[in-house]
Amino acid sequence: MTKSGRQLKKSSLSQARPGQARPGFSLIEVIVSVTIFSVIILSATGIFKMVVDNQRNALASQNVQESLKYFFEVTGKEMRMAQKNHGVCPGIPDDEIFVVTTGVSGQKLIFKNYYEQCVAYELALDGGNQRFQITRNAATGFISPQKIVIDNLYFVLNEGTYLQPMITMNLKAHALSSPQLKSEMIIQTSITSRYYK
Repeated sequence: MTKSGRQLKKSSLSQARPGQARPGFSLIEVIVSVTIFSVIILSATGIFKMVVDNQRNALASQNVQESLKYFFEVTGKEMRMAQKNHGVCPGIPDDEIFVVTTGVSGQKLIFKNYYEQCVAYELALDGGNQRFQITRNAATGFISPQKIVIDNLYFVLNEGTYLQPMITMNLKAHALSSPQLKSEMIIQTSITSRYYK
């Protein structure tokens, strides 16, 4: 056997001896790897949860906005077409268009609409939640959906020197969901009657 062949056999025998340390990962390397992996997983989970919560909040805000948009379209059109009262609606003086009084759940707006109906806008309880209620003559109904709670509703009548009085409506509403997805909104709009007679 040649000298190089003996050295090769000797080195292979020395590597295979029992009780001798074999190459591998140390305990510290394993702990560091597991820690880094855990940090990456927790970060990814936190980012995913944040994205989901933001999407839910955006949907709740969109639902509140859509509901209030419909609400203002209906009420705005009816208020613009309001007419002077000539003995038709009780509680409204003759030659007046709008009257703001106090109702059961706050302020109440009363007027006569284009179809000669006596109309009242106010908040009313429905299943423990406040909703926007419209009364036309004897018919009463809610215009705000059940998933939207109207917290406050205020009417400010500004007659001034104008021929057409202006009503400023202040509304505070939120979605009926978990506290972090409440999507509370405060909206104000001013509407003037277009009645000229």
